[in-house]
Amino acid sequence: MCKFPDNAEAMKNKVESGNGAQFWAYVSPQHETSKYVTKWEVRFEQADGNWSGTIDSDNPEEILQTPSLSGIFKVTVRASGHEFEEQILTPKPGSKPNIGCKSNCTAIVGIVATEEGGGAHYWTTWDAICC
Repeated sequence: MCKFPDNAEAMKNKVESGNGAQFWAYVSPQHETSKYVTKWEVRFEQADGNWSGTIDSDNPEEILQTPSLSGIFKVTVRASGHEFEEQILTPKPGSKPNIGCKSNCTAIVGIVATEEGGGAHYWTTWDAICC
């Protein structure tokens, strides 16, 4: 049985763990992020460059799955909005810039606007949901 965080109700019917690391991108409701961040892209890349995938604002509910891979993946997050031009985001304090995920888990990258909406940051949750 999978263990889901309290705020991951929407993922329960989408996660199919066990065949490789999975990744999900999340636009946080904190600071009304969806009001300020209008376009975004999260790119995941295996350290050796043999696998990469992207989730973006055009298909925000996509869940990426690697071909039986696990480990640490490089994360690059780009975003833009009404108050700021496209930029590469930095992690929120206390969050790692990359993300780790086991082959039976789903890891999450969250995007959150700054308090005044003039920019954004991201956070990572390693092995957020595991089965």
